[in-house]
Amino acid sequence: MSSEGISASSMVDTERYPITDLGSPVGSVLAQTCQEKFTKSGLCILPGFIRPDAVDQLAREANSMLGQAYFCDNTHNAYLTEADPNLSPKDVTQRQESTFVGSVAYDLLADHGALKRLYHWDPLKDFIAAILDKDPLFRFADPLGACSINVFVDGGQHGWHFDESEFTITLMLQQPDEGGLFEYMPQIRGLDNEKEIVQGVLEGNREGVMQLPFTPGTLLIFAGRQTIHRVTKMSGIVPRLVPVLCYAERPDLVNSEEVRELFWGRRTADG
Repeated sequence: MSSEGISASSMVDTERYPITDLGSPVGSVLAQTCQEKFTKSGLCILPGFIRPDAVDQLAREANSMLGQAYFCDNTHNAYLTEADPNLSPKDVTQRQESTFVGSVAYDLLADHGALKRLYHWDPLKDFIAAILDKDPLFRFADPLGACSINVFVDGGQHGWHFDESEFTITLMLQQPDEGGLFEYMPQIRGLDNEKEIVQGVLEGNREGVMQLPFTPGTLLIFAGRQTIHRVTKMSGIVPRLVPVLCYAERPDLVNSEEVRELFWGRRTADG
């Protein structure tokens, strides 16, 4: 079956994760369990969410688009904001992190491709809404970042940062040869000692830093705005591929133009 012919319902292991029937006893337990995990830790990790054959098809589709990825090789602070010249150079917001990552923007994805079909599948959106306890939940309105594919090639990394969005949904699709590990320290945004914690993380303090193994087919829901996280430097010829599926509590929510410029090299779908 070609990627254009595969249905979203056949991509997801609905026997293990009965997301098409959240009103049933087993579906209700799944949603409640996932919501409790997310509330407690800021993460919900669902291994084997995508069936192995669908992982292969999604990976083939993503690999065919590598030439369309825009690569950001830049520095940024942990908050993805402009440095404030009025602050001390020692302030945590003045420290720059290195990021070298490519991204295939949403407007470049095939309209009838497997990834867009999965992203536009309502049972997935409703399941994520149940985990996040957000009703209603909308697909992200950003023309570039609604659903994109993060591409890491040899030397690729994503420096420590908080996301602009409250929550982030990623799909582990293709594991690199070496490195490319997801590291994080959950739910520290807003703590009284937030800047002290961030400073320690940026200086290499490993206390409290957690690491998530890369297992293709895993769906990850995490509180990206509350959780500082990074992707460690990878090496090898096999790209690390991670689609990012974005949702929002409002139907009109988009990224800032600065974030679009940073990760896709343009501010609009027209360039």
